[in-house]
Amino acid sequence: MARIFISYRREGGSGFSGRLAEDLEHRFGAMEVFRDVEDIASGDDFVERLGGALCGCRVLVAVLDKRWLSASNIHGRRLDDPKDFVRTEIATALSNGVRVIPVLVEGATMPSEDDLPSNIKPLARRQAHELSDSRWDYDVDKLATAIEKALADGAETNKRPTHRWRALMAVAAVALAVGASVVWFSYSRTPDLNGTWDLPDGSYWSIQQNGRDIKIDVVHHDTREVWQRGRGTIHGGALSFHLDLVYQSGHSIEGQLTIDRHSSRLTGQALGSPFGNRNTILLQRR
Repeated sequence: MARIFISYRREGGSGFSGRLAEDLEHRFGAMEVFRDVEDIASGDDFVERLGGALCGCRVLVAVLDKRWLSASNIHGRRLDDPKDFVRTEIATALSNGVRVIPVLVEGATMPSEDDLPSNIKPLARRQAHELSDSRWDYDVDKLATAIEKALADGAETNKRPTHRWRALMAVAAVALAVGASVVWFSYSRTPDLNGTWDLPDGSYWSIQQNGRDIKIDVVHHDTREVWQRGRGTIHGGALSFHLDLVYQSGHSIEGQLTIDRHSSRLTGQALGSPFGNRNTILLQRR
């Protein structure tokens, strides 16, 4: 799965994105760079392939040319359309905690928050990188260095939940071996989940509980804003939940998490819509 996703508008940025893709492929390898024109085969479901690529990427490079912000069709400015692919790509990356790097070409400047739809306003706060014809190789080398660092940071972050997950499974296996599974998942009363629960990437869940029902606010590790909100229900040793993206209607995740016997760790899987991507979730009580 490619870890670098190049987002661009075909009307203006395709030439620059193609040239950039070639240079990044030389640096990272062809399998690490996704660009839709080259990587979506004839007959493939375009939306499904984009969703899969966005799910697996760690860095999204958003190529912004001089017409990126004002690009229009018969219905008006394309960014104002919630179904616009470029808007969806960037919004999905931001909501998934992917490192988004704006790359300015043709002398383009960064848009302000007021110029952007609500679900991609955080793009305006990202540090931009400029590519110019006169110093292309130098600029691409600096960009590649930034991408390498982002990929390294992401790999280190991913190791933490993996180690914790393996440790959890090892403990569970021992418990089962000694016949302790009943104790592991049995509760004489409803677990207390009130409080703050940390995710490995630095984001966190704020949970307010009323009996078996809970309210969830998810705070993003970068913007420190609530970007997911929803509710859940406790059933014995499990928590079923549904979260909606605050700034992007139609996008949500839902799943079931196992509550450990000390009510200090929540683990499980979540299914995201509309792309159907699955994510492992591990939450540690703060």
